[in-house]
Amino acid sequence: MKARFGFAFAGVAALALAACQQSDEASQPPEPVTEDQIAAQTPNAPSDRPINLIADGLVIAAPEAGGDATILNFGDKQESVVEELTMIFGGPQFGTNEECGAGPMEYANYDKFVAHFQDDRFVGWMVNGPSDRANFTGPDGVKLGMSAADLRKLPTFEALTDSTLGEEFMIGDGELAISGLIEDNQVSVLWGGETCNFR
Repeated sequence: MKARFGFAFAGVAALALAACQQSDEASQPPEPVTEDQIAAQTPNAPSDRPINLIADGLVIAAPEAGGDATILNFGDKQESVVEELTMIFGGPQFGTNEECGAGPMEYANYDKFVAHFQDDRFVGWMVNGPSDRANFTGPDGVKLGMSAADLRKLPTFEALTDSTLGEEFMIGDGELAISGLIEDNQVSVLWGGETCNFR
């Protein structure tokens, strides 16, 4: 399987923080919004909204009341992507990192979900925990919290044995693959596209 994404996380401990963080603690992003703050900002938003994590963006399922799914592609304008995600998660915390290998990057941190932007365009995403507002699913049905044993049974699973990050893997066919890590014998993080991380 050909790896599409050339950036990764600095270590398992860093994955609990927002992507695009800097090594200097003084430059860490602000604390993410809490679930109570999200509920106050989006009182009418449905819980557990299905979101399909894909290699070149996101697909947000149509509301139960009807309508169309929302597709957020890499290359979409930052303003429109932030607006769509805010309707689900509430307002994000923003941050920037000038030292990314791919160039300066801005990110919007929605607690457990982070969207990455360059030059006002959507370029990547990362999810590192469950959310009451969304149900994240990736290629072959991979999910956060899936056991490592079940993950390895998925048809496109590929372990990256030379990774310095821990138990890194890719899932999906060729250029449609996304990346992730196994921690405590389960899927702990998934990411796709450009991220500001260092091996």
